[in-house]
Amino acid sequence: QGAGADRVAAQTAVTDLVARAAQLSVAGRHGEAYALLAAEEDAYIGEIDFDYALGRAALSAGRPDRATIAFSRVLALDPAHAGARIDMGRAYLALENWAQARVAFEALLALDPPPALRAQLLVYLGEARGERKARVAARGYLSAFAGTSSNVNQAPGQSQVFVPGLVAVLQLADQNVAKDDSFYGVGGGIEAAMPLGGRFSLIGGAEFLSRSNAHESAFDVGGVVASAGLAWSGARHVVRSQLHAVRSTLGGSTSREVHALSLDVAETSAAPGTPGAMFGFVHAGGYRHPPADLQIFDADFLLVGVGATLPIDQKSTTSVVLMAGGDNDRGGNPSGDRNGFGVRAAWEQVLAPQLKLAVVASVQNSHYDGFDPAFLVHRDDRRTDLESFLRYDLAPKLEMRFGVLRSVQDSNIPIYEFRRTDWTLTLRRQFD
Repeated sequence: QGAGADRVAAQTAVTDLVARAAQLSVAGRHGEAYALLAAEEDAYIGEIDFDYALGRAALSAGRPDRATIAFSRVLALDPAHAGARIDMGRAYLALENWAQARVAFEALLALDPPPALRAQLLVYLGEARGERKARVAARGYLSAFAGTSSNVNQAPGQSQVFVPGLVAVLQLADQNVAKDDSFYGVGGGIEAAMPLGGRFSLIGGAEFLSRSNAHESAFDVGGVVASAGLAWSGARHVVRSQLHAVRSTLGGSTSREVHALSLDVAETSAAPGTPGAMFGFVHAGGYRHPPADLQIFDADFLLVGVGATLPIDQKSTTSVVLMAGGDNDRGGNPSGDRNGFGVRAAWEQVLAPQLKLAVVASVQNSHYDGFDPAFLVHRDDRRTDLESFLRYDLAPKLEMRFGVLRSVQDSNIPIYEFRRTDWTLTLRRQFD
Protein backbone atom coordinates (compact mmCIF):
# COMPACT_ATOMS: atom_id res chain seq x y z
CA GLN A 1 0.00 0.00 0.00
CA GLY A 2 2.90 2.33 0.82
CA ALA A 3 4.38 1.90 -2.65
CA GLY A 4 1.00 2.52 -4.22
CA ALA A 5 0.50 5.70 -2.19
CA ASP A 6 3.94 6.94 -3.20
CA ARG A 7 3.11 6.30 -6.84
CA VAL A 8 -0.15 8.25 -6.59
CA ALA A 9 1.64 11.13 -4.86
CA ALA A 10 4.32 11.20 -7.57
CA GLN A 11 1.72 11.18 -10.34
CA THR A 12 -0.17 14.02 -8.64
CA ALA A 13 3.03 16.04 -8.41
CA VAL A 14 3.73 15.46 -12.13
CA THR A 15 0.20 16.49 -13.04
CA ASP A 16 0.47 19.71 -11.03
CA LEU A 17 3.90 20.49 -12.48
CA VAL A 18 2.76 19.91 -16.07
CA ALA A 19 -0.33 22.06 -15.46
CA ARG A 20 1.80 24.95 -14.16
CA ALA A 21 4.08 24.69 -17.22
CA ALA A 22 1.04 24.63 -19.51
CA GLN A 23 -0.25 27.87 -17.97
CA LEU A 24 3.09 29.54 -18.66
CA SER A 25 3.07 28.28 -22.25
CA VAL A 26 -0.47 29.55 -22.85
CA ALA A 27 0.71 32.97 -21.62
CA GLY A 28 3.56 32.83 -24.16
CA ARG A 29 6.25 32.40 -21.50
CA HIS A 30 7.83 29.37 -23.17
CA GLY A 31 11.30 29.89 -21.74
CA GLU A 32 9.93 29.93 -18.20
CA ALA A 33 7.85 26.80 -18.86
CA TYR A 34 10.93 24.98 -20.08
CA ALA A 35 13.05 26.17 -17.14
CA LEU A 36 10.38 25.03 -14.66
CA LEU A 37 10.28 21.52 -16.09
CA ALA A 38 14.01 21.20 -16.75
CA ALA A 39 14.72 21.95 -13.08
CA GLU A 40 12.72 18.82 -12.13
CA GLU A 41 14.06 16.53 -14.86
CA ASP A 42 16.16 14.38 -12.53
CA ALA A 43 13.17 13.77 -10.24
CA TYR A 44 10.63 12.80 -12.91
CA ILE A 45 12.68 11.48 -15.84
CA GLY A 46 10.92 8.45 -17.35
CA GLU A 47 7.39 9.71 -16.54
CA ILE A 48 5.67 9.85 -19.93
CA ASP A 49 3.50 12.89 -19.17
CA PHE A 50 6.47 14.80 -17.75
CA ASP A 51 8.85 13.93 -20.59
CA TYR A 52 6.26 14.81 -23.23
CA ALA A 53 5.54 18.18 -21.57
CA LEU A 54 9.29 18.81 -21.26
CA GLY A 55 9.82 18.05 -24.93
CA ARG A 56 7.01 20.37 -26.03
CA ALA A 57 8.28 23.14 -23.76
CA ALA A 58 11.80 22.73 -25.11
CA LEU A 59 10.55 22.86 -28.69
CA SER A 60 8.50 26.02 -28.04
CA ALA A 61 11.47 27.61 -26.23
CA GLY A 62 13.76 27.10 -29.22
CA ARG A 63 15.61 24.06 -27.86
CA PRO A 64 14.79 21.34 -30.43
CA ASP A 65 17.95 19.43 -29.46
CA ARG A 66 16.66 18.99 -25.91
CA ALA A 67 13.18 18.24 -27.26
CA THR A 68 14.39 15.22 -29.25
CA ILE A 69 15.94 13.73 -26.11
CA ALA A 70 12.68 14.06 -24.15
CA PHE A 71 10.55 12.73 -27.00
CA SER A 72 12.92 9.76 -27.42
CA ARG A 73 12.24 8.79 -23.80
CA VAL A 74 8.49 8.99 -24.41
CA LEU A 75 8.67 6.84 -27.53
CA ALA A 76 10.90 4.28 -25.81
CA LEU A 77 8.06 3.61 -23.36
CA ASP A 78 5.12 4.28 -25.71
CA PRO A 79 6.10 3.82 -29.39
CA ALA A 80 2.55 4.64 -30.52
CA HIS A 81 2.42 8.03 -28.74
CA ALA A 82 1.02 10.13 -31.60
CA GLY A 83 1.87 13.49 -30.09
CA ALA A 84 5.50 12.58 -29.45
CA ARG A 85 5.88 11.18 -32.97
CA ILE A 86 4.52 14.35 -34.55
CA ASP A 87 6.54 16.66 -32.32
CA MET A 88 9.70 14.63 -32.89
CA GLY A 89 9.28 15.31 -36.60
CA ARG A 90 8.79 19.02 -35.86
CA ALA A 91 11.97 19.00 -33.78
CA TYR A 92 13.88 17.43 -36.69
CA LEU A 93 12.56 20.23 -38.92
CA ALA A 94 13.77 22.85 -36.46
CA LEU A 95 17.21 21.16 -36.43
CA GLU A 96 17.15 21.10 -40.27
CA ASN A 97 17.53 17.33 -40.13
CA TRP A 98 15.49 16.95 -43.29
CA ALA A 99 16.03 13.22 -43.81
CA GLN A 100 14.80 12.15 -40.37
CA ALA A 101 11.93 14.64 -40.51
CA ARG A 102 10.87 13.21 -43.85
CA VAL A 103 10.96 9.64 -42.51
CA ALA A 104 8.94 10.66 -39.44
CA PHE A 105 6.14 12.34 -41.38
CA GLU A 106 5.97 9.68 -44.10
CA ALA A 107 5.58 7.03 -41.39
CA LEU A 108 2.75 8.98 -39.76
CA LEU A 109 0.95 9.45 -43.10
CA ALA A 110 1.19 5.71 -43.72
CA LEU A 111 -1.03 5.19 -40.65
CA ASP A 112 -3.96 6.83 -42.53
CA PRO A 113 -4.64 9.60 -39.97
CA PRO A 114 -7.84 11.73 -39.91
CA PRO A 115 -8.21 14.38 -42.67
CA ALA A 116 -7.26 17.42 -40.56
CA LEU A 117 -4.11 15.75 -39.27
CA ARG A 118 -3.21 14.51 -42.78
CA ALA A 119 -3.36 18.10 -44.03
CA GLN A 120 -0.90 19.26 -41.39
CA LEU A 121 1.42 16.29 -41.90
CA LEU A 122 1.50 17.00 -45.64
CA VAL A 123 2.56 20.58 -44.87
CA TYR A 124 5.35 19.34 -42.62
CA LEU A 125 6.39 16.76 -45.22
CA GLY A 126 6.55 19.50 -47.86
CA GLU A 127 8.89 21.48 -45.62
CA ALA A 128 11.08 18.41 -45.04
CA ARG A 129 11.30 17.58 -48.73
CA GLY A 130 11.79 21.16 -49.87
CA GLU A 131 14.08 22.29 -47.02
CA ARG A 132 11.52 24.96 -46.02
CA LYS A 133 11.00 26.18 -49.58
CA ALA A 134 7.51 26.39 -51.07
CA ARG A 135 7.22 22.89 -52.41
CA VAL A 136 4.16 20.73 -52.92
CA ALA A 137 3.78 17.56 -50.88
CA ALA A 138 1.24 15.11 -52.29
CA ARG A 139 -0.24 11.79 -51.29
CA GLY A 140 -2.58 9.59 -53.28
CA TYR A 141 -4.10 6.16 -53.64
CA LEU A 142 -5.68 3.80 -56.17
CA SER A 143 -8.04 0.98 -55.26
CA ALA A 144 -9.93 -1.85 -56.92
CA PHE A 145 -12.78 -3.67 -55.25
CA ALA A 146 -15.49 -6.27 -55.74
CA GLY A 147 -18.33 -7.62 -53.64
CA THR A 148 -22.01 -8.35 -53.25
CA SER A 149 -24.97 -6.27 -52.06
CA SER A 150 -28.40 -7.36 -50.87
CA ASN A 151 -29.98 -4.09 -52.03
CA VAL A 152 -28.09 -2.12 -54.69
CA ASN A 153 -30.95 0.39 -55.13
CA GLN A 154 -31.62 1.01 -51.41
CA ALA A 155 -35.31 0.24 -51.84
CA PRO A 156 -38.01 -1.39 -49.67
CA GLY A 157 -38.15 -5.15 -49.63
CA GLN A 158 -41.96 -5.17 -50.02
CA SER A 159 -43.53 -4.56 -53.42
CA GLN A 160 -46.87 -3.44 -51.94
CA VAL A 161 -47.41 -0.55 -49.52
CA PHE A 162 -50.66 0.51 -47.84
CA VAL A 163 -51.38 4.25 -48.29
CA PRO A 164 -53.76 5.52 -45.56
CA GLY A 165 -54.66 8.76 -47.34
CA LEU A 166 -55.86 6.82 -50.39
CA VAL A 167 -57.24 3.88 -48.39
CA ALA A 168 -55.52 1.67 -50.94
CA VAL A 169 -52.54 -0.62 -51.45
CA LEU A 170 -49.84 0.88 -53.69
CA GLN A 171 -47.99 -1.48 -56.03
CA LEU A 172 -44.38 -0.26 -56.31
CA ALA A 173 -42.66 -0.26 -59.68
CA ASP A 174 -40.14 -3.07 -60.12
CA GLN A 175 -37.18 -0.67 -60.02
CA ASN A 176 -38.35 0.57 -56.59
CA VAL A 177 -38.15 -2.85 -54.94
CA ALA A 178 -34.89 -4.12 -53.38
CA LYS A 179 -32.55 -5.88 -55.82
CA ASP A 180 -29.50 -7.93 -54.90
CA ASP A 181 -26.43 -8.09 -57.14
CA SER A 182 -22.66 -8.41 -57.21
CA PHE A 183 -20.52 -5.38 -58.04
CA TYR A 184 -16.99 -4.29 -58.89
CA GLY A 185 -15.25 -0.98 -59.24
CA VAL A 186 -12.24 1.30 -58.92
CA GLY A 187 -11.44 4.41 -56.95
CA GLY A 188 -8.61 6.81 -56.38
CA GLY A 189 -7.64 10.14 -54.99
CA ILE A 190 -4.91 12.64 -54.34
CA GLU A 191 -4.40 15.34 -51.73
CA ALA A 192 -1.69 17.98 -51.66
CA ALA A 193 -0.38 20.88 -49.61
CA MET A 194 2.02 23.70 -50.43
CA PRO A 195 3.48 25.99 -47.72
CA LEU A 196 2.82 29.68 -48.38
CA GLY A 197 4.96 31.04 -45.60
CA GLY A 198 4.36 31.45 -41.92
CA ARG A 199 1.75 28.96 -40.77
CA PHE A 200 -0.42 29.05 -43.92
CA SER A 201 -0.60 26.54 -46.75
CA LEU A 202 -2.62 25.92 -49.86
CA ILE A 203 -4.41 22.57 -49.68
CA GLY A 204 -6.51 20.65 -52.15
CA GLY A 205 -7.52 17.26 -53.37
CA ALA A 206 -9.54 15.21 -55.79
CA GLU A 207 -11.19 11.79 -55.61
CA PHE A 208 -13.18 9.53 -57.91
CA LEU A 209 -15.23 6.36 -57.56
CA SER A 210 -16.89 4.08 -60.09
CA ARG A 211 -19.00 1.09 -59.01
CA SER A 212 -20.75 -1.16 -61.53
CA ASN A 213 -23.27 -3.90 -60.88
CA ALA A 214 -23.09 -7.22 -62.69
CA HIS A 215 -26.76 -7.08 -63.77
CA GLU A 216 -28.53 -3.98 -62.43
CA SER A 217 -26.71 -1.37 -64.54
CA ALA A 218 -29.46 1.21 -63.92
CA PHE A 219 -28.08 1.46 -60.39
CA ASP A 220 -24.39 1.76 -61.23
CA VAL A 221 -22.97 4.63 -59.17
CA GLY A 222 -19.98 6.91 -59.47
CA GLY A 223 -18.70 10.30 -58.53
CA VAL A 224 -15.91 12.83 -58.55
CA VAL A 225 -14.94 15.20 -55.73
CA ALA A 226 -12.65 18.22 -55.87
CA SER A 227 -11.66 20.56 -53.05
CA ALA A 228 -9.32 23.50 -52.56
CA GLY A 229 -8.63 25.92 -49.74
CA LEU A 230 -6.30 27.18 -47.05
CA ALA A 231 -4.89 25.58 -43.92
CA TRP A 232 -3.37 27.19 -40.84
CA SER A 233 -1.10 24.97 -38.77
CA GLY A 234 -0.35 25.86 -35.17
CA ALA A 235 1.73 24.07 -32.60
CA ARG A 236 -1.24 22.01 -31.44
CA HIS A 237 -4.05 22.81 -33.87
CA VAL A 238 -4.83 22.86 -37.56
CA VAL A 239 -7.62 24.93 -39.15
CA ARG A 240 -8.83 24.23 -42.68
CA SER A 241 -11.28 26.11 -44.87
CA GLN A 242 -12.15 24.59 -48.25
CA LEU A 243 -14.53 24.80 -51.17
CA HIS A 244 -15.89 21.46 -52.38
CA ALA A 245 -17.54 20.38 -55.61
CA VAL A 246 -19.12 16.93 -55.99
CA ARG A 247 -20.78 15.28 -58.97
CA SER A 248 -22.55 11.94 -58.55
CA THR A 249 -23.82 9.62 -61.25
CA LEU A 250 -26.53 6.96 -61.31
CA GLY A 251 -26.84 4.57 -64.21
CA GLY A 252 -24.16 6.50 -66.11
CA SER A 253 -25.92 9.90 -65.92
CA THR A 254 -25.38 12.81 -63.54
CA SER A 255 -27.86 12.50 -60.68
CA ARG A 256 -26.64 15.06 -58.11
CA GLU A 257 -24.30 18.03 -57.84
CA VAL A 258 -23.10 19.43 -54.53
CA HIS A 259 -21.26 22.66 -53.80
CA ALA A 260 -20.16 23.33 -50.25
CA LEU A 261 -17.90 25.34 -47.96
CA SER A 262 -16.29 23.67 -44.96
CA LEU A 263 -14.44 24.84 -41.86
CA ASP A 264 -12.61 22.26 -39.72
CA VAL A 265 -10.62 22.77 -36.52
CA ALA A 266 -8.67 19.93 -34.92
CA GLU A 267 -6.05 19.24 -32.31
CA THR A 268 -3.07 17.35 -33.67
CA SER A 269 -2.65 15.44 -30.42
CA ALA A 270 -4.02 15.36 -26.92
CA ALA A 271 -2.12 17.05 -24.12
CA PRO A 272 -1.33 15.02 -21.00
CA GLY A 273 -4.36 14.75 -18.75
CA THR A 274 -6.90 15.69 -21.42
CA PRO A 275 -9.60 13.27 -22.63
CA GLY A 276 -8.38 13.17 -26.22
CA ALA A 277 -7.65 15.16 -29.35
CA MET A 278 -10.72 17.31 -29.97
CA PHE A 279 -12.09 18.46 -33.33
CA GLY A 280 -15.06 20.31 -34.77
CA PHE A 281 -16.49 21.20 -38.17
CA VAL A 282 -19.11 23.24 -40.01
CA HIS A 283 -20.20 22.31 -43.54
CA ALA A 284 -22.71 24.34 -45.56
CA GLY A 285 -23.83 24.14 -49.17
CA GLY A 286 -26.48 22.89 -51.54
CA TYR A 287 -27.69 19.76 -53.33
CA ARG A 288 -28.89 20.16 -56.90
CA HIS A 289 -30.31 17.44 -59.17
CA PRO A 290 -30.06 18.00 -62.95
CA PRO A 291 -32.72 15.37 -63.88
CA ALA A 292 -36.15 17.04 -63.87
CA ASP A 293 -37.77 14.16 -61.97
CA LEU A 294 -35.23 14.52 -59.12
CA GLN A 295 -35.30 18.29 -58.72
CA ILE A 296 -37.90 18.06 -55.93
CA PHE A 297 -34.97 16.86 -53.77
CA ASP A 298 -32.98 20.09 -54.29
CA ALA A 299 -32.01 21.57 -50.92
CA ASP A 300 -29.52 23.72 -49.07
CA PHE A 301 -27.84 22.10 -46.07
CA LEU A 302 -25.94 22.88 -42.89
CA LEU A 303 -24.06 20.34 -40.76
CA VAL A 304 -22.08 20.99 -37.57
CA GLY A 305 -20.23 18.50 -35.41
CA VAL A 306 -17.79 18.03 -32.55
CA GLY A 307 -15.79 14.99 -31.54
CA ALA A 308 -12.69 13.53 -29.98
CA THR A 309 -10.14 10.85 -30.77
CA LEU A 310 -8.77 8.92 -27.82
CA PRO A 311 -5.87 6.44 -27.84
CA ILE A 312 -6.90 3.62 -25.50
CA ASP A 313 -3.48 1.95 -25.41
CA GLN A 314 -0.57 1.29 -27.76
CA LYS A 315 -2.72 -0.87 -30.02
CA SER A 316 -6.22 0.62 -30.02
CA THR A 317 -7.89 3.96 -30.70
CA THR A 318 -11.47 5.15 -30.48
CA SER A 319 -13.31 8.26 -31.63
CA VAL A 320 -16.78 9.72 -31.18
CA VAL A 321 -18.52 12.44 -33.22
CA LEU A 322 -21.79 14.24 -32.43
CA MET A 323 -23.53 15.90 -35.38
CA ALA A 324 -26.58 18.10 -35.97
CA GLY A 325 -27.94 19.83 -39.03
CA GLY A 326 -30.65 19.94 -41.61
CA ASP A 327 -31.82 20.60 -45.14
CA ASN A 328 -33.79 23.62 -46.36
CA ASP A 329 -36.05 22.41 -49.18
CA ARG A 330 -35.57 24.21 -52.49
CA GLY A 331 -37.34 21.87 -54.91
CA GLY A 332 -40.80 21.32 -53.45
CA ASN A 333 -40.10 18.07 -51.59
CA PRO A 334 -43.44 16.89 -50.14
CA SER A 335 -41.62 15.96 -46.93
CA GLY A 336 -40.52 19.59 -46.48
CA ASP A 337 -37.46 20.76 -44.56
CA ARG A 338 -35.37 18.25 -42.59
CA ASN A 339 -33.76 18.58 -39.17
CA GLY A 340 -31.61 15.85 -37.71
CA PHE A 341 -28.93 14.79 -35.29
CA GLY A 342 -26.61 11.82 -35.14
CA VAL A 343 -23.65 10.14 -33.51
CA ARG A 344 -20.75 8.23 -35.00
CA ALA A 345 -18.29 6.02 -33.10
CA ALA A 346 -15.20 4.27 -34.42
CA TRP A 347 -12.75 1.82 -32.92
CA GLU A 348 -9.51 0.43 -34.36
CA GLN A 349 -7.40 -2.38 -32.91
CA VAL A 350 -3.99 -3.60 -34.01
CA LEU A 351 -4.24 -7.40 -34.03
CA ALA A 352 -0.77 -8.06 -35.43
CA PRO A 353 2.03 -5.99 -36.98
CA GLN A 354 0.35 -6.17 -40.39
CA LEU A 355 -3.29 -6.67 -39.38
CA LYS A 356 -5.86 -4.18 -38.05
CA LEU A 357 -9.54 -4.48 -37.22
CA ALA A 358 -11.83 -1.45 -37.44
CA VAL A 359 -15.47 -1.03 -36.48
CA VAL A 360 -17.53 2.06 -37.31
CA ALA A 361 -21.12 2.61 -36.13
CA SER A 362 -23.41 5.57 -36.76
CA VAL A 363 -27.02 6.50 -36.05
CA GLN A 364 -28.86 9.46 -37.58
CA ASN A 365 -32.39 10.60 -36.76
CA SER A 366 -34.24 12.91 -39.15
CA HIS A 367 -37.56 14.77 -38.83
CA TYR A 368 -39.33 16.50 -41.72
CA ASP A 369 -41.74 19.39 -41.16
CA GLY A 370 -44.00 18.72 -44.16
CA PHE A 371 -47.26 16.83 -43.58
CA ASP A 372 -47.59 13.98 -46.08
CA PRO A 373 -51.22 13.91 -47.26
CA ALA A 374 -50.91 10.36 -48.62
CA PHE A 375 -49.50 8.76 -45.46
CA LEU A 376 -51.07 11.30 -43.02
CA VAL A 377 -47.88 11.84 -40.99
CA HIS A 378 -44.81 14.03 -40.69
CA ARG A 379 -41.96 11.89 -41.95
CA ASP A 380 -39.46 10.55 -39.38
CA ASP A 381 -36.43 8.43 -40.35
CA ARG A 382 -33.72 6.63 -38.44
CA ARG A 383 -30.62 5.52 -40.37
CA THR A 384 -28.21 3.04 -38.73
CA ASP A 385 -24.91 1.92 -40.29
CA LEU A 386 -22.49 -0.65 -38.91
CA GLU A 387 -19.24 -1.33 -40.75
CA SER A 388 -16.46 -3.71 -39.83
CA PHE A 389 -13.34 -4.47 -41.81
CA LEU A 390 -9.94 -6.10 -41.56
CA ARG A 391 -6.90 -4.34 -43.05
CA TYR A 392 -3.89 -6.46 -43.95
CA ASP A 393 -0.64 -4.90 -45.17
CA LEU A 394 0.60 -7.03 -48.04
CA ALA A 395 3.64 -4.76 -48.50
CA PRO A 396 4.59 -1.19 -47.64
CA LYS A 397 1.81 1.07 -48.98
CA LEU A 398 -0.18 -1.92 -50.30
CA GLU A 399 -3.12 -3.26 -48.30
CA MET A 400 -5.96 -5.71 -48.66
CA ARG A 401 -9.24 -4.86 -46.95
CA PHE A 402 -12.17 -7.21 -46.29
CA GLY A 403 -15.30 -5.60 -44.91
CA VAL A 404 -19.01 -5.83 -44.31
CA LEU A 405 -21.46 -2.92 -44.14
CA ARG A 406 -24.98 -3.24 -42.75
CA SER A 407 -27.34 -0.30 -43.34
CA VAL A 408 -30.88 -0.06 -42.01
CA GLN A 409 -33.29 2.83 -42.50
CA ASP A 410 -36.55 2.80 -40.57
CA SER A 411 -39.28 5.31 -41.37
CA ASN A 412 -42.91 5.94 -40.50
CA ILE A 413 -43.45 6.16 -44.28
CA PRO A 414 -42.68 2.65 -45.60
CA ILE A 415 -41.50 3.68 -49.08
CA TYR A 416 -38.42 5.23 -47.44
CA GLU A 417 -37.43 2.10 -45.51
CA PHE A 418 -34.69 -0.27 -46.62
CA ARG A 419 -32.25 -2.93 -45.42
CA ARG A 420 -28.86 -3.45 -47.06
CA THR A 421 -25.80 -5.64 -46.48
CA ASP A 422 -22.62 -5.24 -48.53
CA TRP A 423 -19.57 -7.54 -48.49
CA THR A 424 -16.48 -6.03 -50.11
CA LEU A 425 -12.89 -7.07 -50.86
CA THR A 426 -10.59 -4.13 -51.67
CA LEU A 427 -6.98 -3.84 -52.84
CA ARG A 428 -5.50 -0.39 -52.16
CA ARG A 429 -2.14 1.08 -53.14
CA GLN A 430 -0.86 4.34 -51.63
CA PHE A 431 1.55 6.73 -53.31
CA ASP A 432 3.65 9.55 -51.77
